[in-house]
Order: sequence, then structure tokens, then C-alpha cells
Amino acid sequence: MGLTLWSVMAQAQNFEEEDYWGNLLDTVVENVNVVYKPTVNISAGVLSFWGDVTSNLSSPLNGELGLRIGASTYVGKQRQLYKMNFFATYGMLSGHDFDVSKALQDYTVANGILDESGDPLAPNSSFKSQIFQAGITFEYGFGHIFGIARRFKPFVYAGVGIMHISHRSNYNYTSDKSLHYYFHPDGTMRDGLGAGANIIHFDNTFEINQQSRLSYMFDKRPPQVAFTVPVGLGFDFYLSERVNLRVGMELNYPFNDLLDGYDADLARRIGATPKNSYHDMFTYTYFSMNFDLFSDSKSILIERVFAEIDFDELLLEDQDGDWVNDVADLCPDTPEGVMVDSLGCPLDTDGDGVPDYIDLEPNTPAGAVVDEQGAQLDDTKLAEMYGRMKLAANRKDAEVIPLAKIWTRSISYTPGVIPDRFKGVDVDGDGYISFEELLRAINDFFDSRNSFTVDDINELNSFFFTQ
Repeated sequence: MGLTLWSVMAQAQNFEEEDYWGNLLDTVVENVNVVYKPTVNISAGVLSFWGDVTSNLSSPLNGELGLRIGASTYVGKQRQLYKMNFFATYGMLSGHDFDVSKALQDYTVANGILDESGDPLAPNSSFKSQIFQAGITFEYGFGHIFGIARRFKPFVYAGVGIMHISHRSNYNYTSDKSLHYYFHPDGTMRDGLGAGANIIHFDNTFEINQQSRLSYMFDKRPPQVAFTVPVGLGFDFYLSERVNLRVGMELNYPFNDLLDGYDADLARRIGATPKNSYHDMFTYTYFSMNFDLFSDSKSILIERVFAEIDFDELLLEDQDGDWVNDVADLCPDTPEGVMVDSLGCPLDTDGDGVPDYIDLEPNTPAGAVVDEQGAQLDDTKLAEMYGRMKLAANRKDAEVIPLAKIWTRSISYTPGVIPDRFKGVDVDGDGYISFEELLRAINDFFDSRNSFTVDDINELNSFFFTQ
């Protein structure tokens, strides 16, 4: 067991130890029972009007700013396939058609229609309507075709809604109610009907309630409330597990043809050609950020007390490639190609302690004295070696040099004399405290079988190394 644990620790040297052992104990697994909660979203985009009165630059990307907030939740037995969305939209719808304005003006001038003050009436088709829409849609994300776990997902949806509309028109030029916009055959807009009138532009002040003016002129009442059918499509880009970016376009069909104050019936009444045969519509081209703040995580961190280690794999490791596994190899760093015994150590045929692969004399007689290369030493060399012993210092004359923190105490001992308080440690009475006697004294200290203090143990240890 000790060798196996050593092998595992040796493998961990290639990593930061804390991360290594943490990865062994902690495992991230997929959460197969995720509980999905409602998500929230905020959107911004362009509201574009499509009806009888439209701008020359009408496109899904040209119009008024629209803002939306919403919430979504998965529905049905097959989660993540179908969604139900709740939304609220605020913004403006606007438009102007020069030909319609010219037709309205020609009709009122030809028929002498005056306003409430008795002044010549000069209507035009410009409008800007404030809308507030709320509704619910049902969405399909093509999970059956493209799968669920994708970063990029298309979607389609349809639903119902209700919309409140506040209609305004730009009838007066500046704040003077006697000045109106007049539309000339040359395609210009001027401050009068005469040829010398000045060319002007809309002042972007929508001061007249379109509903009351149309009711007065033509008995037409633009709706204040309309039901809508929103239909949309787009793509989701998942930036993370809990955040996704949505890009989409929505078409709203409001079941009414007077959002712009003009319809086919009014066109025929003033002698103009109807613009189209369908109800007014508007699109909402948007991008939104969706936040999943409350659902369960799709992955779970499992923290274990014990790591599951594949010891079988570790037991088969052989660092030096000598065919003796490291767990049983007493010589794990044997050079490549060297013959080894069953314990993984290089062969030593003559038993002189020098491996055969560096032994200059592999058949030295038993008991012979050899050098570090396995060569037998003759009597002359032995005499030279032993003669050097005379140069060695006597043990009593040796001076102890402190090399460790425990030796830095300001305590001195008389050479060859055991201090009185430590004489009981010298069990055999030979005047020398052996290593076994030192260990016995330390064990007795921890077992409370002697009266030594911590400082006494430290001094005993110091004395042992200085005697």
C-alpha cells in the first residue's frame, strides 16, 4: 500500500499538487434532471409600418424605435422543444405618402371643405402613432431536427396580442394653426397653393388628434384598441449556459385598415386609386438578450471524500524500462539495456557491491576488497589506505559546529560527561547515550513515563549530537 501511494504521488509531480488532488476528488457531471424556470429578456429594434401610407424608404430596418420586455418558459412533455413567451412592446409607428396627401388636398379644395374655424382645410397623410402592445406567443425551436444542445438555434413563433394606439398627425406648419402644408404637382411641399409659395419641410410636431380630424372630415375613426396576430422567426446565439443573444423579425397583423387613417374605401371616396387590398401591418426587427437566472445548472460538482484511483494502471508503470514494475523496483533508475535481477537492480555476479556493467573485474574472489570500479586492491594499496587513518582527528578533540536550529542554544556540555538530569537515559551505564536510548527517552516523554519537559527533550537531543 505504501509503494502504491508513493507511485500516485510521483505521478502528481507533473501538476500543481493542489489542483491535481482536487481534480481527483471533485468531478463535474451532467445534470440529467434539470428543472427549467422562466427566463427574462429585454429587446430593442425597429418598428416599420406597412399599409396604405408608407414612406419611400420603407424597409424592416427603417422606422421608429421599439422596446420590449418579456418572459419565457418551456412547455410540454418534451422540454426545450416548445416555449411560451409573454411580451410587452412600446414604440411608435409613422408614415407619410405624398400621393395620398395630394389626393386628400385636391378633394377638400375641389369640394370647398372648411375646418371647424371656417378656414380652408389642408389635410395630409402624415401620422405618428404611439403604441403599447401585450401578448403571448408559442415558439418552436426545431429541436427535433437540429437537436437541443446547440450554440446556434433557429426558431419560429406565432401568437395573439392586443394593442392600444394613440394617433397623432402633423397638420399645421409651426405653431401657427393657419399655416398648413400644401402639396404641389411638381412633388414639392410648400406653405401655400400659389406658384410662388415657399418650399418647406415637416416640422416633426404631431399636434392634431388624427382620430377626431378624420371623424370630422370623412366619418372615419382609427381604432384606439386593436387585436393583433404576431408571427416571427430568427436565431438564438447561446453565449453561455445562462445568456443568449436573439436576432429576429416579427410581423404583426392587427385586423384593421385604419392605423394610418386611410383605407381603400376612403381612396375611392376622394377619387384616388386604392393602395392595396390588405389590412395595415407592421414589423418589429429586433435583437434581444435573454437571461436564465433561476433554472438549475446543467452540470453538477460532486465533491468526494475519497478519490477513485486506478491502481492497476499505476502498478504496471516501469520508469526505467527494465521489465520490473516501479512498485517492486528497488533500483528504479537503472540505465537502459542493463541486465537486472528480480528486484530491478543491476546484476553483480561476484557480489562485491559493484554492478557488472561498470565492474572492471566481474569475477573478484569472495571477501576481496575492491575499489569503486570493482578492481581488487592488493596489500600495498590497502596499507596506503589504512595508513591514512593516522591523519584523522581524535573524537575527543573534534569540535562540534552547529548546523541546525536545535544546536543554536547557548548551552555547553563537558566532553565525555553526561549531565546529571540525563544520566537515567544511559540505561546500560556505558557513559554514552546511544540512539536507541535517546528514542526510548523520547517515547517515555510522550507516554508520560518520565518527568522531562519539552525543553529537556530539546537539550537531550542537542547533547546526543555533541557527545
